[in-house]
Amino acid sequence: MTLFGRDLTAPVTEIRAAEKRTTRQATVSLPELERGGIAVAGATVTPGFLVADVGPNFEPRSALYSTPEQAEAQALRQIDLYEAWQSQGRVRILRSATDLDHHLELWRDDRKTGLVLLMEGADPIVHVQDLPRWWQRGLRMIGLTYGDTVYGTGVASGRATPRRGGLTPAGLALLDAMAELGFICDISHLAEDGIRQGLDSGFPRICASHANARALTPTDRHLSDEVIRAVAARNGVIGLVLYNGFLEPRWRQDHSLPVSLAEHLRRHAEHIAQLVGWDHIGIGSDLDGGLGREESPCEIDTIADLSRVGDAVPPEAREAVLSTNWLRFLREALPL
Repeated sequence: MTLFGRDLTAPVTEIRAAEKRTTRQATVSLPELERGGIAVAGATVTPGFLVADVGPNFEPRSALYSTPEQAEAQALRQIDLYEAWQSQGRVRILRSATDLDHHLELWRDDRKTGLVLLMEGADPIVHVQDLPRWWQRGLRMIGLTYGDTVYGTGVASGRATPRRGGLTPAGLALLDAMAELGFICDISHLAEDGIRQGLDSGFPRICASHANARALTPTDRHLSDEVIRAVAARNGVIGLVLYNGFLEPRWRQDHSLPVSLAEHLRRHAEHIAQLVGWDHIGIGSDLDGGLGREESPCEIDTIADLSRVGDAVPPEAREAVLSTNWLRFLREALPL
C-alpha cells in the first residue's frame, strides 16, 4: 500500500478489477483476512528496495531507498498506516501476550485481524541505539537482513551456492540489544553463517516467519536440516512459504507445472515434521510479499484460503499447524 499504492482495504475482487494485471494478481486485503478467519498475522515493516540492488530505473520509484534515513522513513510510514487502521477499527496491533489473548476474545465477535509488527531487513534502524524507539512504536520481530544490510549478509530470494558471511559487528550489537529489549529474531532471509552466530550467542526467541526446507528446495533462502533442528530446540516455529517456486524448484523454469498444497507443501511439511515433529510448523505464506495468484498453489485464490493448508497435513496436526504452534510461540516470546 505504501510502496506500490495498492488499496488493501478493498476486497481482492475490486483490486483485481481495478489493476487488470496478468502478473502479481492481488491475493491479500483486509476484507480477505476477515473472510478467511485469520486472527493473527505478521505485518511486514520494510524499507522497500535498495537502489544498489535493483537499479535506479525500478518502478515504482516510491518503493526505492538509497540511504538508511530513507529506509527509516519508508518503514515509519508503514507503522503509521497500521496505526491508522487500528484507529479506524480495522485491525489491532499486538504488543504483548496480554494483548494477544484479549484480542482473541474480541476476534470471536468482530473478526478483525491482530497484527504483530515484523521488520524484514533492518536497514530502517539507522543506529543500534534507536532500537528502543522502534519498540515503543510496537515493532516486535526483526529480520536483520533481506539482501545485505549494514547488519549482515542476506540471501534475498536465494541462490544455489550458499552465500558466505554472517553478522557484522553492528549486527552482533543489534542482536544483543534485541535480546535485552525482548525482540524476536526472524532468520528467514539471513545467511546461514549469521544464523549460526545468532544461535551461538544464545538468543532466546528465534523463528523463521517464512521459509521452507532446503533439502527439497536447494537454495540458501531455505533452511538446512541442522538449522531446522536448532530452531525447534529453541521452541521456535517455521512458517511455510506458499510461493510455487519455493515449493517446486522446477516451476521457476516451467510455469505450466501444476503446484499444489496437497503434494508440494505436504512434502515440505512432512520433511520438517520428520526432523522435529509437527509442533514447530506453521503458515508463513508470504502472500503479502506481492506474490500473485498465478504464483500460488492451485488451492489458493486469496489469503482467505489459507485454512486449506490444514488439508495438507495429518488431521491430528491440523490445529497445531493452522493455529496453536504460532500462538504458543507468541505467548512465550512476547512480553507479558
